[in-house]
Amino acid sequence: MHLDKPYGFLTGFFCLSLLLHCQASTAESSDSEKKTERIIVVMGAEGTSEYGQQFADWSERWQQLAAAKQAALTIIGESLDARHSDLELVLQELNRQTEHTATWLILIGHGTFDGKTARFNLRGPDLTAEALSSSCDAIQHPLAVINCFSSSAPFLETLSAKNRVVITATKTGHEFYFSHFGNFLSKAASSKLADLDHDGQISLLEAYLAACRQTAEYYLEKGELATEHAQLDDNADQQGTRGDQFQGLHQVPGSTRTAARLPDGHRAHQFILFTTQRMTLVSGEQKLLRDELEIKILELKQRKASFINLDEYYKQLEPLMIQLANVYRNIDQKDRRTIYDSQVIPANAKKTSQ
Repeated sequence: MHLDKPYGFLTGFFCLSLLLHCQASTAESSDSEKKTERIIVVMGAEGTSEYGQQFADWSERWQQLAAAKQAALTIIGESLDARHSDLELVLQELNRQTEHTATWLILIGHGTFDGKTARFNLRGPDLTAEALSSSCDAIQHPLAVINCFSSSAPFLETLSAKNRVVITATKTGHEFYFSHFGNFLSKAASSKLADLDHDGQISLLEAYLAACRQTAEYYLEKGELATEHAQLDDNADQQGTRGDQFQGLHQVPGSTRTAARLPDGHRAHQFILFTTQRMTLVSGEQKLLRDELEIKILELKQRKASFINLDEYYKQLEPLMIQLANVYRNIDQKDRRTIYDSQVIPANAKKTSQ
């Protein structure tokens, strides 16, 4: 019976240690699962139940992507709010101050264009490109606006801005027939076949290119003339680039390209939709810094021919490359686990790394 007390003490000590470890693990897990991105899915007026079911299917795929990305998710248009119209809810959500490092806005539904004003059809008052632009301007971090509706092209010119990706389902406001692009984009977003560079990640650019190909094939198989041609802008030049103007992940030279700006595609390739394999965890702040440095380096390389003295070019390039290398080093060090020598008491433990 004398042995019961020591064993009881050890059992209690073990349980307490296990509890503290679990609490620490939970806190660590909570920090690692901090939602650095937000996804806003807006379902417009369905018109008919047939379209309503399609829009619900597209929305469900985006919701699954948000869960996989551990992103904050907001759905508008799925249920009724007696206090606010859908238009008010969209603008309120965009104007809300958040600590997220990236925002995705996906508009699913029908659109109209009267020759002057383009509108996204909502239940109640419609959303115009001008009203959306005003709210988007309040967002300082990277923003992707994906317009999955007919007659959406005028939204691109209005929304085009620095640090922003804009995708429209049509190339003009007069492509007013129902758009299937949103269906193919929501599917391509998590398809391994869309991973063109085989890096284990599907970027918004890769999903866009896959959706463009599949949309064209849809009309070809039906033997019909395509009534929609999607376009993408992410260099703030207010000019969209169609999927067939890319070769691989790069815009074809000479296709609506100016030497003063980067070609479309680079910013969109930094927006990651889905990962097909385990990737190194990168914090929102690290990704922001990495992406901005990569764009600055690409912009500098774009201007290389304008330098009379190449030494000046390399003088500007070197600090950017060093900063980028430091970002990757910090990511690598954060991902490396620390092992403590179990034969040494904690106060004098020797650090080793694998």
